[in-house]
This record gives sequence, C-alpha cells and structure tokens, in this order.
Amino acid sequence: MRMYAPLYEGDSILRPDAALGESALRVFRSPAPAPEIVRSNIQVEAANETAFDIHAIEQIARIQRNAEISRLLNLLFKNIGAWFERLDYSERDRFFAESDNLCELEQRQRHYERTGMTHY
Repeated sequence: MRMYAPLYEGDSILRPDAALGESALRVFRSPAPAPEIVRSNIQVEAANETAFDIHAIEQIARIQRNAEISRLLNLLFKNIGAWFERLDYSERDRFFAESDNLCELEQRQRHYERTGMTHY
C-alpha cells in the first residue's frame, strides 16, 4: 500500500484522491490512479535542432571566466601598487617629521629631492 501525504483539503492520508468521509471499503477497493505515459511527438530532426551545443557553452564560459580573472588580477595589482605608494608616502612623511627645526626640514627636503631616499 502506498502512503501519500495529503496535499489538498479533501485528501485523505492513504490516497490523494480519496475524500474525507468516504467509507474505508470503498477507498481501498477503488483502483489506485496510474500515471499516463507521455510520449514525445517531436521528430528526430527537430529534436536535434533543440539540443544544447555543449562546446559553444564551454567556449563562452571560458571567455567569461578569463575576462573575470583578468579583471580581478588587474584590480589586485592596482591595490598592491596603491598599498606600496601609501607605504612610501608614510615612510617619507616619517622622514620629514623626524626633523627638529625648519632648517633641518629644508635640508631633508633637498636630500629627498636629489636622492629620493628617506635616510642620510
């Protein structure tokens, strides 16, 4: 015996097409509903036209994946470059901040402009 969970208001627990209130003898003696077999009426030629082109789908997926990876790597390298630039700026600012007076600051500025180095 098949057990179905009731789907609709009139369904019983034993059979989906049995309404509540029917006698048990009548429910168990009636034939269980059988699904009809559905056959395709699409001809072979038409069926081949509707088939998926797996090779084309894979090529498009590769192109899109490569474009996304390229975009992410470009973004990564930009962020790494900006990080090094900020690191350089912070080192330069720290070099200038170590000066004790205005004369030493100007001397450090000239040194940095000539050599690009942040130490003597």
